Amino acid sequence: MSSKPLYLKPRGAAALVPWEEIAVDAPEVSGQTLLEDAQFVALDIETTGNAPFLVLEIGAERFSLSGPLSFFDTLVDCRAPINPYARKRHHIDRSMLIGAPEFKDARRAFLRFALGAVLVEHSHDAFDTWLVGRGLESPLEHPIIDTTALARLVLDLPKGQTPGLARLVTELGLDVTPAHAALDDARATAMVFRALIARAQDTLGWKTVGDVLAALPRPMVDRTAPSRRASAASRARGAPGRTTPPRSGAPPATPRATSPAPTARRGRSSRRRRSGSSGSPGGSPA
Repeated sequence: MSSKPLYLKPRGAAALVPWEEIAVDAPEVSGQTLLEDAQFVALDIETTGNAPFLVLEIGAERFSLSGPLSFFDTLVDCRAPINPYARKRHHIDRSMLIGAPEFKDARRAFLRFALGAVLVEHSHDAFDTWLVGRGLESPLEHPIIDTTALARLVLDLPKGQTPGLARLVTELGLDVTPAHAALDDARATAMVFRALIARAQDTLGWKTVGDVLAALPRPMVDRTAPSRRASAASRARGAPGRTTPPRSGAPPATPRATSPAPTARRGRSSRRRRSGSSGSPGGSPA
């Protein structure tokens, strides 16, 4: 029995777009894969701006070092209030989400879109890939590359600095403009990544995906609530653990889906990073 057809709702689309899975013309990437042979997926997500940071929009570009291959773009039907400041930044309101797929369906389509690729995002704490994987029975197994860490290494920026996407676009001389929309930001991230990798190939001699991953460890953030971290530390030292639960728990473990490249617009929306955010993953609140 065939599954129910899935429709995406790209930002600004006049009608829903039937999602059709693209054929991935590349073997699954590994550490030995040459950079020129690898495929990557740059990801950007817009959220409600309030914990538990539910997903409003997913934008992604699948690409190789030679250029874009396909795009994924959809709003997400998130039945939750949108923080006014976040709405002012990404310009997504409740009326735009009517008819959009639920998070579970949008994520299912995205994971098929990203099959066998390296995930790339502009976030020192892998916030967007964490949002995609939150609540899954097993974590995402894709290699993940953070362009902020990549930029620090390649451009020799101060160690503690987290350069913004707009700054990197300027420093690298890319013909893009910040736009605060998921697909636009994902495409900007892909352009920044390609430019940085080109420099790293010349200056650092990188040849394979493994060379990049060895220099840039997978971004990991402990999103356990502070009270639980303290309790775990106490138990590790042999102290008795607390018997009452903490106040806040830890979170549970296309072009336009397949279209040619649209006109370039770029940016990075403002999202609050919280290590202790909690709640239902991505879609509607519990």
